[in-house]
Parts: sequence; C-alpha cells; structure tokens
Amino acid sequence: MAARADFFLAVNYPWLTYGADFGRSPWGYSGVALPQTRDTVAADFARIRAAGPTVVRWFLLCDGRSGIRYENGVPAGPDEVLFPDVAAALDLATQANLRICFSLFDFLWLEVPDDTSRAVAAGPVFPGRGALQFSGGREALLRNILVPLLREFRAHPGLAAWEIVNEPEWAIPEFQRSRKAALPLGDARAFFAEVAEAIRQESGGVPSTLASARLEWVRAWSEIGLDLLEAHYYPELERNQRLSLAQQLAGLGDLPAPLWLGELPAADPPSPGYSLDAALTACRDAGLAGAGIWRWRPPETGASDAAFGSITAEALSAWLARTSEFRV
Repeated sequence: MAARADFFLAVNYPWLTYGADFGRSPWGYSGVALPQTRDTVAADFARIRAAGPTVVRWFLLCDGRSGIRYENGVPAGPDEVLFPDVAAALDLATQANLRICFSLFDFLWLEVPDDTSRAVAAGPVFPGRGALQFSGGREALLRNILVPLLREFRAHPGLAAWEIVNEPEWAIPEFQRSRKAALPLGDARAFFAEVAEAIRQESGGVPSTLASARLEWVRAWSEIGLDLLEAHYYPELERNQRLSLAQQLAGLGDLPAPLWLGELPAADPPSPGYSLDAALTACRDAGLAGAGIWRWRPPETGASDAAFGSITAEALSAWLARTSEFRV
C-alpha cells in the first residue's frame, strides 16, 4: 500500500502527573487550568510543534482518580475543574497548531482493584476505583461523564480523536490470564461499541479510536464502529513473532477502517534490532494513517517504561528531514 499524503506524526505526552492533569484528585489539584501548569504545557507544545509532530496523545481520566464526582462509588458527573482543564489543554494545542488525541481512560480502571487494606497503606483511596467492575458503573460513566464531555467540546478544532480506552486487553481474561483481568470480552465489546456510537452522535465529527495493546489483537475491535483502528508496538511484547513490523503490517490485509500505531517506543534496549526510524518508516510505507512515539516527557524514575526513555526534538526533526515526501 502506498504511503498516505496525510500521514500524521504524533507524540505521547502522555501526562504531567498520571491521573492528575484533568480535574481534582484525592491528592489535591494540579490541573492544566492552573497558570503554572499552563506555562509548562505551553512550552512543551511549542517544542513539539517546532520538531514536526502535529498530534499529541494525552491520557484524560486514567484510572478514575480525578475529575469525577462519585455517589456511592458510581460516576455522578464531572467535578468543577474537569471541563476547564480540558478547555485549557485544547486552547494551548490550538495556539501551538497541534491537535490532541485524548485517551479517555486506561485499562487500570477496568482491572479488579487491589485489596483495600493494601491500597490504604499506599496512599489516599479514591471512591470510584471499582466503578467499572459492573455494567451500571460503566453506563454511568458514559451517561454522566463521557456524553457531557463530548457535547462540551463538540467539533473542537484542537481535537484529533477521542480514544475510548488504552490497552483494554490487559483487563480482559480472553487476552490476559491474571487475577485482575475479569472483564469478559463480550461485555467489553458491548460497552466500547456504546461509547463509539456516542462519539459518532455527539462529537461533531471528531473520530473515535481504541488503543489495542498489540497488532495481533486489533481485529478484536474492528466491528464496534471505530473511525480509526489503533494498535501499539513494543518489540519485547512481540518476541513470539518471527515477523518484522513491516511484515506484520503487510499481513494485516484489508481492515474496515484506517489504522495508526499509537505507541512506538523511543528506544527498546532489550531489542537491539529495534530502530525507531525504521519503525516510523515502516508505518508510513505501509499506508498507515499515522504513528505516535512513546514518549515526549521523560518517564518517572523507576517507572515501568523507564527503559524506553523519551524522544528528543532533534530525533524527530532528523527523521522528518530524511522523509522528503512527508507533509507536516
């Protein structure tokens, strides 16, 4: 398949503080609408755009710890600063000539919560940690949080896409054998299809996507009405595959919607044959809609993704300079 003239290059921001960029959390408030936070994001966005990317992927509700009012553990509505924080982020993106792909929530919120006694020892407990463990909680999230969010920012020019969920397979037993993976695939498909339909009806044309953790799993979500299919690629996770990324992409065949890779690691030390440059080129040459690099902001010390590092503006600019047919 020929490269697309509208191929987009993205970076995963992916947060300033996980679960605390949008709305108030049990730890306090540090959202994007605060002047000091706005200044940090504005500086980052200016550097990102100068390096060439046009899309920023940013985690929004994460595991449900911030931005939501709960009643009896069920989402009842956005808190008083969720929408102002989202508005501030979109305003900053528009000023920088960027668009944001918001990842609405993370697989961690779908997982079975840790034992309460251990969670208390680790720090504050937020009331909605188990809200998505039952259908009523998931429906309340859609009705009371997501639909008002979509309506509030309908057709906003700073939006690239609404991503329904990040890597849900880690919470689904058909993909992951774990005590924490208890959401049946059928229930997940039904709920995500409802969210996709809500995006179609309420977003004003902003596309829907869903971040599958692996390329080989992306077809699991191909029939729920997504506008963009999305997968992530980490060589270490693909060690059971004998095919290169380019070969895996070629083997996907026809898909019902355009595909983009939302996460490619900036580096992968356990996989010495991996090259970000080669991975980006493989995505472009395979006719994908776009590709996103993990990550822009440096990972936290000791974080699970620390080995992947972060992308530099110089590396982005160098790849773009070698890709003369690419348009930014």
